[in-house]
Amino acid sequence: MNRASRSPLSRRSSILLSAAAFSLLLFGCREGASAGGGVGSKPQFRLKTLDGRTLGPGDFPGQVVLVDFWATWCGPCQIQARILESLHGDFKAKGVQFLATNVGEDEDTVKGFLQKKPFPYPVLLDPDDTVSSDLGVFALPTLMIVDKKGKISYIQPGVADGPTLRQMLKKAGA
Repeated sequence: MNRASRSPLSRRSSILLSAAAFSLLLFGCREGASAGGGVGSKPQFRLKTLDGRTLGPGDFPGQVVLVDFWATWCGPCQIQARILESLHGDFKAKGVQFLATNVGEDEDTVKGFLQKKPFPYPVLLDPDDTVSSDLGVFALPTLMIVDKKGKISYIQPGVADGPTLRQMLKKAGA
């Protein structure tokens, strides 16, 4: 069937389906696409890592820290992780610390997922959504960049592309 012979209802359905898919990528896997304010504030959290340490942005004074809030079931989070993996190699040498903060899942679930798709940087656990909720993270993925002064310079839900993240990391002092 060619385009001209498709019914107006069929075309509207295709447009609505495309818009829904684009919105999911843009705004993440949860309702409420707001990441709260937070720009200019100092994040004061520390969470358990998969290797038993406790880490947070404050453990890297004078460095830029990128925190990726994600979950194993979130498709856009996996797209974001691939983008971050490519940036990690470039920015690690510039003193940028990457942290992946899993939201709302237990340690065994996260470990099982990472056996198949490991991250090249520390994975923190926020199983009760306590830290993410306090920061106003209500959509996944959400990225937060903490500048060299320890203040949030960027916090945004949805998938962020490589060029935008490069610009935000440089603006934060990388």
